[in-house]
Amino acid sequence: MSKLPAMDCCCVAGLLLAVVLIYQLVTWLRSRMRVSNYDKKHVLVTGCDTGFGCLLVKRLDVLGFRVFAACLTSQGAEKLQAASSSRVTTLVLDVTDEKSISAARDFVAARLPEGQGLWGVVNNAGISGPVAPSEWVSRDGYQACLAVNLFGLIDVTRTFLPLVRRARGRVVNTASTLGRIAIAPSPYCVSKYGVEAFSDCLRREVYRQGVQVCIIEPGYFRTDILGQERLLKSFKKSYDATPVDIRRHYPEFTLEAFQKMATNVWSRISPKLHLVVDAYVLALTSRFPPTRQLVGSDVRLFYRLLWNLPTPLTDWILIKLLESAAH
Repeated sequence: MSKLPAMDCCCVAGLLLAVVLIYQLVTWLRSRMRVSNYDKKHVLVTGCDTGFGCLLVKRLDVLGFRVFAACLTSQGAEKLQAASSSRVTTLVLDVTDEKSISAARDFVAARLPEGQGLWGVVNNAGISGPVAPSEWVSRDGYQACLAVNLFGLIDVTRTFLPLVRRARGRVVNTASTLGRIAIAPSPYCVSKYGVEAFSDCLRREVYRQGVQVCIIEPGYFRTDILGQERLLKSFKKSYDATPVDIRRHYPEFTLEAFQKMATNVWSRISPKLHLVVDAYVLALTSRFPPTRQLVGSDVRLFYRLLWNLPTPLTDWILIKLLESAAH
């Protein structure tokens, strides 16, 4: 008699596993169904001077999309325009400036065919922000990071949403694995957790309007945002600005230790930027795009496990990894 409940539990567990696997398979197959007429679809991409944004514009150009490539600098816009076909139109956009965002909307709206909207808005623009322990970062440091990564993303989305709604298109927001599990730096993590929350709220609010909201969650990739020189310069600036009586509580955060840590991290991060571009393209071309895409073997195999472990265990693992990377 005692074996029956155990057998029932095994049956239920097997059934649940089968349901999950079938759901995952169906979801994957649906995501591979593509929309048509790329040449009649217009997409806005922010942060196109370098990195993922620049690569995405070039990929969309090859696929035949009409692309508005928003760069922070006029030099970046000119360089990208010269490397692109007539399907790409570059513009200068500072996502931290409401007037710049409004001007960009007017620029885009004036160039859309009559009655058409934007098939997609890809919020790719982002910065690393100050790199230092949370206590060392000033309010201005947090605000500078949030201004680009979170508030800029929100303002661009709100401003262009009517054009996306007209095309029954999609908003694609760049979050991060650090929007799921906070490791460091704190301002960047705060901004990406905010992107996750905003995207979840927006997705449910526009669900009945035909607008889809997709989140891209990359792991660590070799882009300018993670350049060693930039990280070291940022850390040294915070280090020099932090009083000694506060720094002494963080003996593991010395200039030498951080340099070793940055070198170790850089040697391990992925150079396969095309994986993130692939995720962007899937979000724009799938008839049923995934709500979230985890990109990179580190986030899919390691960090995904960490954020599902008990918090004390996750903390212990991350602290040990941090200490080992600095020595």
